[in-house]
Amino acid sequence: MNLKETLICIKENDYQAPPDTFQLVQEMINNIGSLDAQLRDELIYTTLSHWIPGNSLTTNELEQLIPLILDKNHLHFKLGETNTDSVFTRSFSMLVIPLLFMRHKESPFLSREQIHQIKEKVFCSVQNERDYRGYDEEKGWAHAIAHAADTLDELAQCSELDENDLITILDLVYEKMTITDRIYSDGEDERMVRSIMSVLDRKMLSQTYVEQWIQSFGDVEKNPEFLPAFKQKNNIKNFLKSLYFRVKYYKVHANLCPTIEHTLYKVEKVYYS
Repeated sequence: MNLKETLICIKENDYQAPPDTFQLVQEMINNIGSLDAQLRDELIYTTLSHWIPGNSLTTNELEQLIPLILDKNHLHFKLGETNTDSVFTRSFSMLVIPLLFMRHKESPFLSREQIHQIKEKVFCSVQNERDYRGYDEEKGWAHAIAHAADTLDELAQCSELDENDLITILDLVYEKMTITDRIYSDGEDERMVRSIMSVLDRKMLSQTYVEQWIQSFGDVEKNPEFLPAFKQKNNIKNFLKSLYFRVKYYKVHANLCPTIEHTLYKVEKVYYS
């Protein structure tokens, strides 16, 4: 059987891990950017989402996967390209990382050094990702920014990350939520807000700093051309509205609501006056 047929059988068998699990996982990782959406998303990723948190792999095997996931053929594969098929490899490699942290929360196996190694690779990946597509009608989910948001969320919760790391996460979110290339339409803003909530929950950054960060969305340098500026403005508004209702709902950080309101007014006075 080929990989797809094997994984279909495993799915039908309620994801029971076979004797050669690690060898099969390595093959899955090497095909994680497949242009077959069913193989990439429904079979490879979904199977990994059962096996990695579910203790089907030993910690030694997981540690062997980390450098593979982070290398130039996976997380950083052709990083910086836009509208090419390389995004599927980067995006789904990124999505494996939260699975590793889920396992780590249940049974710690990542060293401080490994967490910082992952952090640096992820920060570099997010900063340099330029493919902002969500769902591709022919090839399925690309969703590199949403997957990056999921990983930033997990990283923000790690006690190994310090104040400067949390500031970097805020900076990365700002950078990706103020793009001019595309209006996000596939839930990227909501996913990014989760990472912000995790930063806030660490209680390491002062309210003043966070308020200034929010206000900076109202001071972004606007593109002189109408369409890029329009796309950017809509991304900013959608993100701020998602942040507003999240902090309002959970109440813990609801004191940020007035700052978000004032920033929204500054971004688009015509709708908030």
